[in-house]
Amino acid sequence: EGEAVRRYRRGRYPPRRVASLASLAMTDAAGDVATVTLGGRSTRVKLVRLWEVDAPAFRERVADVFQSVWPDRRGEEGAIRRGAHTPERKPTPLVLVPADESEGETPEVLGYTIVYPSSAVRRPPGENRKSEECANCTLNSVLVPAALRGRGVGAALVKLAARCATRELGFECVTAWCQPRLVPFYEACGFAYEPPRRAARAGTRKDALWAKLLNRGDDGDGDGDGDGDASSGDDELDECVRMFVPDPRGSAHRHDDTSTR
Repeated sequence: EGEAVRRYRRGRYPPRRVASLASLAMTDAAGDVATVTLGGRSTRVKLVRLWEVDAPAFRERVADVFQSVWPDRRGEEGAIRRGAHTPERKPTPLVLVPADESEGETPEVLGYTIVYPSSAVRRPPGENRKSEECANCTLNSVLVPAALRGRGVGAALVKLAARCATRELGFECVTAWCQPRLVPFYEACGFAYEPPRRAARAGTRKDALWAKLLNRGDDGDGDGDGDGDASSGDDELDECVRMFVPDPRGSAHRHDDTSTR
């Protein structure tokens, strides 16, 4: 288990500020490019929407990487191969690729996630005011190819995806569901751990999304994970982490259940 989870379960989780986009320090001044080390060299990486690279070979490459990491998520793999995702559909698939690929080359797939609109959540209240609902999305099927893990690629993917979700897609909160051991990873990316009762109050429907990803015919709002370990089951993604866009009024936000931490 991650330290955040252990602290909560021991009842020793200290009060702290909610994580926000202020912690997303990108290498590029514009914030849409990050730098990772690949093959011993510094490599600039960026996100593209799946439909922005209009090439069947790219979709096949993305689907092959997806299948290698999430072999049971047949619904999402099939949607990638068919080119089913379009700007008109709500889910937004994001692919991490090298930022300086030569024109005409099929981009290398360094990572993938898909942003789903989710149930609205309540922003942690500031001093002397009530909590407010805000538009929420979830990062789903977060993955990095096995050969590229441990090099900061996953952190670049999650940070850039959170930035895209809030600054380009207009969401005020980004949610992810993960295994307990990955809570520290998400905290390092700027997310804050949500104790179970806060996450439950948001009404997130995990089961519906997993059914869709696994092609079981259900649909609905969903959640995400932060692993990419093909040996882990979706039912293990029990811990919730969230990131909120700072309140434009500048109010300080804190979790409203600090008495149990």
